[in-house]
Amino acid sequence: MKQLSMTDAFMLAVENERQRLQMASVSILAPPAAGESPVTRQRLRDLVAERIHLAPALRHKLRHVPLGLDYPYWIEDAALDLDHHVREFTLPEPGNDRQLADAAAELVSQPLDHSRPLWELHVINGLPDGRVAVLFKLHHAAVDGISGLELHTLIFDRSPEGREVPPPAVPPGEPMPSTWQMLARGVASLPFQPVRAVLGGARAVPYLDQLMPFRVTPGAGTISGAARSMARLARLGGDSMLLQGDSLRPPTTVLDRPVTGRRRWAFRRVPLDDAKRIKNHFGVTLNDVVVAATAGAIRSWLLELGELPAAPLVALVPISVRTGSEDSGGNLVQVMLVKLPTNEADPQARLRRTHEALRAAKERHNAVPATAMRNADELLMPALFIQATRAATLLAGLKGATANAVISNVPGPTTEVYLAGSRVEALYPVGGLVEGFGFSTIVFSYSGGLDLGFVVDGDSPADPWRLAEAYDRSQRELLALVPDGLSG
Repeated sequence: MKQLSMTDAFMLAVENERQRLQMASVSILAPPAAGESPVTRQRLRDLVAERIHLAPALRHKLRHVPLGLDYPYWIEDAALDLDHHVREFTLPEPGNDRQLADAAAELVSQPLDHSRPLWELHVINGLPDGRVAVLFKLHHAAVDGISGLELHTLIFDRSPEGREVPPPAVPPGEPMPSTWQMLARGVASLPFQPVRAVLGGARAVPYLDQLMPFRVTPGAGTISGAARSMARLARLGGDSMLLQGDSLRPPTTVLDRPVTGRRRWAFRRVPLDDAKRIKNHFGVTLNDVVVAATAGAIRSWLLELGELPAAPLVALVPISVRTGSEDSGGNLVQVMLVKLPTNEADPQARLRRTHEALRAAKERHNAVPATAMRNADELLMPALFIQATRAATLLAGLKGATANAVISNVPGPTTEVYLAGSRVEALYPVGGLVEGFGFSTIVFSYSGGLDLGFVVDGDSPADPWRLAEAYDRSQRELLALVPDGLSG
């Protein structure tokens, strides 16, 4: 068994009927060549059955500790039912992009069965020219963006011929602990929880407003600010703890309204080489280009509505803290809150301001000691944390926006990959949406393209397709500033 971290448990605790912390990808498969058959549910199921031992996160299901005395555990499902997890359906004619997007949004909005491993694969037929889509749905408690994309190696290959798969080293499965055994485990942990909380809190409290999941929890900024002030008064190094930028307040926009249980999603592919040309010409990062293009897209859309705030919007930008030595799966991510220069009309100045905002946010993140990140997991006793998280979720709906948008950029395969022998033409992300955030944009870089996914609430006035088109225009505005002949 493997216990969930505090951040992983947070992804479960904040769920309710209106918000599900689930994510997905949609792979668009090329039409089969002459004499080849398209990917079917049975072919995909057989592929997963052959390789499932390579992906522990897909074999694990939740085992809760009674009374919430400790965080839940992952335990291997000895009776994994692939017929439940691998599914298939056909879009009605004509099977266009909007129908695919509506179907994907509906699938990702539906709750996963928490008595089973938290994933599903859906083969979606009915696309034009014989194309097939495969939706891979995962829960955020099990993976973050990086580890979620890594799980795609289970079904992706570097060539249409596939690859040799080693047999499992040991038979899958482990004994399922009884409710009494889990209760005993929870009770045994109780005496150590207050000690860990005190020791961890002393190191973590001054930095809570920079750490997940407290970064998005109402009241964390007040607590951290008070801790830093006390440290300064006591001459305990509070000046070195001062983290500028922790008072960002998002302006009110038409996007900021309570979430429902429905989502809408749109997707688009733009050239990666164009983004690299912009990056190289202006001496910025690829992430700077993505965030600046998103800021331009939001600006143009809000201008169309006559609803652009005078103040810059605020974006939450996740950053991975993986070192490469960790086990796969789980959440190893922190977040930055940055000003989006949506109030800047000039695209070049918008890119420069984005670069400076992200640079400053990274400096604040780097100022947080690694010990604070580690000890934050011990700050609250699990039972208290779970109840506090649920209360904070309710407060988030009353408090208003934590950020106006979530913008995530995840590197994917740099060369073409194949799924059950079919070439993957595009790999689009489908993000989640929670209370306090207007909408989410996730970008996968894949084989020469930036594959964009825009998610808004079902009742949002935003049209995700207009946002996708606006992103394309925004990147082209930046590209027009790059001299001809400058390569990516």
